[in-house]
Amino acid sequence: MKGTLTLAISIIFSMLVIPLSALPDNAKLTLPVQSTQNDLLYEKQEPQPAPQKIKVLLGDDVAEYEISDYVFGVVAAEMPALYHEEALKAQAVAAYTFALYKMDTNGDDKYDIAADPDKAQAFITREQAKNKWGEKAEEYIKKIDNCVSAVSGQILTYNNSPIFAAYHAISAGKTNSCADVWGKDLPYLKSRDSFGDKLCDGYLSEVTLSADELTKKLKKLTKATGEPKNYFSDISAADNGYVKSITYCGKKLTGAQISTALELRSSNFEVSLTDDSFTFKVKGYGHGVGLSQTGADYMAKQGSRYDEILLHYYKGATLQKN
Repeated sequence: MKGTLTLAISIIFSMLVIPLSALPDNAKLTLPVQSTQNDLLYEKQEPQPAPQKIKVLLGDDVAEYEISDYVFGVVAAEMPALYHEEALKAQAVAAYTFALYKMDTNGDDKYDIAADPDKAQAFITREQAKNKWGEKAEEYIKKIDNCVSAVSGQILTYNNSPIFAAYHAISAGKTNSCADVWGKDLPYLKSRDSFGDKLCDGYLSEVTLSADELTKKLKKLTKATGEPKNYFSDISAADNGYVKSITYCGKKLTGAQISTALELRSSNFEVSLTDDSFTFKVKGYGHGVGLSQTGADYMAKQGSRYDEILLHYYKGATLQKN
């Protein structure tokens, strides 16, 4: 799909980069996993025995946790505790699988994984979770512990190795293809229907910027030239609406580069120019690849089990015990 901006252009996660922020559990928004292309280019080795502990980089420090406590901390950080139990179980399996994948690809022998969604996935300690949930802490801790315990040791694999189990907060109604975001075609990370995302409060967002504000935010990508009405051209989007490429002031960029620089919630957007202001109407939140957390909660509420949710979003992967 290509076009040139006149009055409007209809045009989507280290990875989508959306900065880490603390969100209340009733916000129905969580943070997408980030990554780098190097992770995806890594050739997997033979599967290793299931680890009992994991070394986590917390800022400048490294702490070691039992696997169950680590998975608890990721689920507590990445998905609202008020979500359905089957969605929380799906998140626990994805978090554990992603951790095993990162342990295989991590080149630093001082730690296994960083507690940073820009590099891996978010993580909070039990004490931080307790402070976060306040009077709901006892209820939520029990709920997530039960979900983590129910799927303990279960992982998603492809060719008998842990998959790159990317996930995000809200898709644009269909998830994104890994190839369109990071340039690596993974058979289990194709675009998948995620209807329930369209029903959540955070599905649509809007950002308006003056031409001057826009050029300042994009100056690290390229210098602005010409008139604002000619800034954008040659837009190419996937069938699901996520922008694959777009030319800005003569330079071809990815939708992810634009959305990151402008702090849009995803790279599925429409942009219109009115007078001297650009308005971006955005669908979804995050890179859109893999499991949609909001979509998982919707599926769970419709009666889907965690395994059905996982094998829907990671079609072609196998769920097994390691």
